[in-house]
Amino acid sequence: MNTNELTNITVRYPRLYNVHIYFICQQSGIIIDLHSEQNATKFKDAITYVVSNNCTVPWTSLAAVGKVMDLRVVHQVNMTSDIDRNIRNMTQEDFHSIMNINTLVMEYESATSHVSELIYQRNWPRMAEIWITNSGITAAPGNLTRTMPNLQALSLPHNNIVKQPSSFPWNENEEALPRGIQRSPAFNVNYARGMQIEPNIFFRVLDLSNNAISQLSPFSGYLQQLQLSSNRIQNLSGDLLLKLEGMQLLDISNNLIRFLPQTLLKNQTKLLYLKLQNNLIRKVLASQFEDTTFLKVIDLSHNRLQRLKQGTFNMLNHLEEILLQNNQIRIIEPNAFPESSIRLKTINLSGNKLTIVPPFTFYIKNLKYVDYSNNKITFDQLQSYILKLDPAKIQQASPLSSESEFPKDCYLSSEKAASEFTKIVLKDNQITHINTSDLSCKGKLLLSVITKFYSLYLEGNPLHCDCNMYQTYIFLQNLIQMQTPFVSDIRSRFSTWICRSPSSIANRKLIDVDKSLFRCREAVKDCPTMCTCYRRTVDLSIIVDCAKRNLLTIPEKLPSGKVELDLRDNHIESVTGAHYLANVTKLQLQNNDISQIDADAFLLLRNVSSLNLATNQLVYLPKQISQIYPQRLDITNNPFKCDCHAGWMKDWLLTSKHFLVNEQSITCSDEDHHGNMISTLEEDEFDCPTDIKLIISVTLGSLLFLIFVTALLVYKFSIEIKVLMYTHLNWHPFDKFSEDNDPNKIYDAFVTYSNLDYRWVIHTLRRTLESQDPPYRLCVHDRDFSVGEAIMDNVQNSLNQSKRMIMVLSNNYLRSEWCMMEFQLAHLKMLKDRSRYLIIVVTESLDETLVNEELGAYLRTNTYLPLSNRWFWHKLKYAMPTPHRGSNRSSMTQYLPDVTRL
Repeated sequence: MNTNELTNITVRYPRLYNVHIYFICQQSGIIIDLHSEQNATKFKDAITYVVSNNCTVPWTSLAAVGKVMDLRVVHQVNMTSDIDRNIRNMTQEDFHSIMNINTLVMEYESATSHVSELIYQRNWPRMAEIWITNSGITAAPGNLTRTMPNLQALSLPHNNIVKQPSSFPWNENEEALPRGIQRSPAFNVNYARGMQIEPNIFFRVLDLSNNAISQLSPFSGYLQQLQLSSNRIQNLSGDLLLKLEGMQLLDISNNLIRFLPQTLLKNQTKLLYLKLQNNLIRKVLASQFEDTTFLKVIDLSHNRLQRLKQGTFNMLNHLEEILLQNNQIRIIEPNAFPESSIRLKTINLSGNKLTIVPPFTFYIKNLKYVDYSNNKITFDQLQSYILKLDPAKIQQASPLSSESEFPKDCYLSSEKAASEFTKIVLKDNQITHINTSDLSCKGKLLLSVITKFYSLYLEGNPLHCDCNMYQTYIFLQNLIQMQTPFVSDIRSRFSTWICRSPSSIANRKLIDVDKSLFRCREAVKDCPTMCTCYRRTVDLSIIVDCAKRNLLTIPEKLPSGKVELDLRDNHIESVTGAHYLANVTKLQLQNNDISQIDADAFLLLRNVSSLNLATNQLVYLPKQISQIYPQRLDITNNPFKCDCHAGWMKDWLLTSKHFLVNEQSITCSDEDHHGNMISTLEEDEFDCPTDIKLIISVTLGSLLFLIFVTALLVYKFSIEIKVLMYTHLNWHPFDKFSEDNDPNKIYDAFVTYSNLDYRWVIHTLRRTLESQDPPYRLCVHDRDFSVGEAIMDNVQNSLNQSKRMIMVLSNNYLRSEWCMMEFQLAHLKMLKDRSRYLIIVVTESLDETLVNEELGAYLRTNTYLPLSNRWFWHKLKYAMPTPHRGSNRSSMTQYLPDVTRL
């Protein structure tokens, strides 16, 4: 209706029993103005309901309706104070026409703190129900005891009332519906909301919800429903309800109550619904419910309960619903719930601090829904938990009607499972494992019964499906296999058992996981440092997980026995023929940088059943890959070059289709065949063009390399080469020494030695050199020194007349002052002549404490000849001047400084 006033409405209804008149306006502020015709009294038998929404029907318009119909119900939603418009102009006849109203509902558009004055100024003898909502009043309208003597229901929600009405209910008698009518069964159920109300009487209600009441005085009288929710109530007296009778619903929710008095519910034998949610209650006791044995619903959710003691609800066998969610309950003692009840259908204990599923869950027959979500429940001690359950109580609660039906084996056959089952919600708890491996036969039997008759919802739990879940997986598979067509789908009951880890099976249903994926981490010998090793449950194989570790090479070693190696997503460039590959049954190398694989690697991979080399940099494959026969091989997404080196691949690919992954995607990447399937190329397309420049480059490179190696060898073994040339060819081409041709040098060598070494010098050194052909001429002091001359003169003359000096160095030599003097003279001569005159022969390991500074410096900067050298005689003769037959004036070769270095 878009007009501000509606006038001259003519009602033309047949003689009906009930008439509903609706005014639904699209915008607020509209006033409905009605007028009646003079002869309209013929509709007086029509019981009339006037309902408006977003409009206001003033008393004057309601009077117009009441004159022509039997007006009984007025229900105005979002109304304004304009209801009193023109009230001063109303006649006695107008007032009389609205006195039959039984139900008056006034839901104000805004809190105006104003209530129509007609309510408490005029008598309403038939008024049974009145609702005043959102008016802003701070107290109940006065004088209602006089103006509405038969009032049954007083509802004043969503106002600012601070004090309860003092005398309501003031009428103890029930009021029947007008003219003998009754509510239909369906309407009566909706009207009574589960309470036991006769269909022909008005409901007795006091509704003070959503106000500002903080203190309460004791109530008295006959009242079926008391609504006190959403106030500021902190304390309840023990006699608050003691004088109330007939109460079926008590709602004190959404207040600040911390304590329930012991006698609060005393004598409330008809109470069916108790709503105490959203308070601060910490404790409830069984004794508080002694008189409320017919309770159907109790709501204690959103409080601060921590413990439910034995017997708390045990005697309440008529309970159908218990709501305890969002408390702090940690402990539920035995027999706290009515285990013998056959009416209890719903229990909500979500949002608490329980760590186990309370055993009573499986003891209550006909229980349909239990919510334990958002607790701290685990199944870590499953064996202990199950063995504590009472089989007799489980049997009594289950469809197993007699003990003879209770199976004797470890499983319950599916034929005995019920088509309807109890839903147990365990969402968002801390269940990581359900380990059945340690369960006894009795434990498996009880678990079998539970999984048949109860559906456990496990969404949001961190189920870790490792080796500890394997036996549970097998257990569930056995249950599913025993299912028959006569039983509801057991498989669906485990659809919420979702694995959250490990990552390889995350977000999969437990019953759908492949059994080969159940494994546990294990510290095995030779597990690579940067990898993780697992043991697979089904066949005890070792799985080495090295994926995504930024590895540059394959591991050096692996554990012994059957191994699966995962090296995907690294930066590996080559694969060597590691010995452990012979034990690898599965090798994953995809997504690396592999460009080279040793041929030996494929010879070792004889036991591999799955090999993945996809997405690498392989240009060629070793032909040895054709000698392995895995069940699955993936070499796709590699830049293969299709030249003469890859010609063998065509036949291999064609004969290996049964185990190759996506053989159509194995293509060429070189320019001539880019994108072509290798297996479809003709044989003559696998060719290698001749490259003259490449041949020349390779040849020259090889020659230069050979020259370089030869030069390096000559340099490194130059002494040995010279000695061999002299020994076998008597050729001294590189070491000419001009002093060797001096005619004044009559000796080839002067030998200086300790007398204690006389035997080796005379019998070995001298005999060997002087027996050569031609012989060397040696100067030795016992034979060749001049008699009568001073020793120093003899030594000096021998040095000047010899082309070389052989110094036989031993510890005896180091201890002799004369010997060391001869060394100093020889050393001085070498420095003066700048010649390499001295040949030092070391006959034994020297005592470093005997070596003086001068000799030590010489030995550190010059080479010497150890007697132990296997080339000793050859190198000694090479260092000597060349002897000549019959002449001492022969030319001699120069001594090389590094004669003994190698």
